[in-house]
Amino acid sequence: MQLLEKVRKTQFLGTEFLAWLWFRAETDRGLFDLGGKGTAELWFDGKITLQSERERGVETIICAGEASNMREARFALAEDKEIIQATVKLVIGDNQWSFVLDSTWMNFSTFKSPKVMQDRAEDPDGIFYEKMFLIEEAVSAMDEIYSSFIKLRISPEWADQERPALVKWISEGKYSVAD
Repeated sequence: MQLLEKVRKTQFLGTEFLAWLWFRAETDRGLFDLGGKGTAELWFDGKITLQSERERGVETIICAGEASNMREARFALAEDKEIIQATVKLVIGDNQWSFVLDSTWMNFSTFKSPKVMQDRAEDPDGIFYEKMFLIEEAVSAMDEIYSSFIKLRISPEWADQERPALVKWISEGKYSVAD
């Protein structure tokens, strides 16, 4: 099986993950358990890109603003659009990252990590290693969150509890625009 064929077959997982991530960020105050590494706080902030394929072609909607004002994006989600990109804020301890997460390849872009605290004069190599450590910390946290999503996704709890709650949250987005 070719790589692109595999991506097409599993692409739904990326869009489901982003929808679930947004759902959990809003319903669980954005708190995610990282196992032995503590807890991460995560929320959508900035820009969400949604897309759907129709008879007349691909429709893309881009909503930008604060997470609390993303009613149009929630409405688009309720109208069968899928999240293909989202700007995410991630906080672990005192560190905060910001990045765009892509649903197709699960790529990170426009990645902004916390400020490096090393002194360039004292340890020039230390700046590089600290920056790499900070990037790895965020990527590792997202891997852990994605892993917990996949475990949930293949469990009976997904069909019994999580998916119905997610579908309900999405459908409620249709009515929040009128508020």
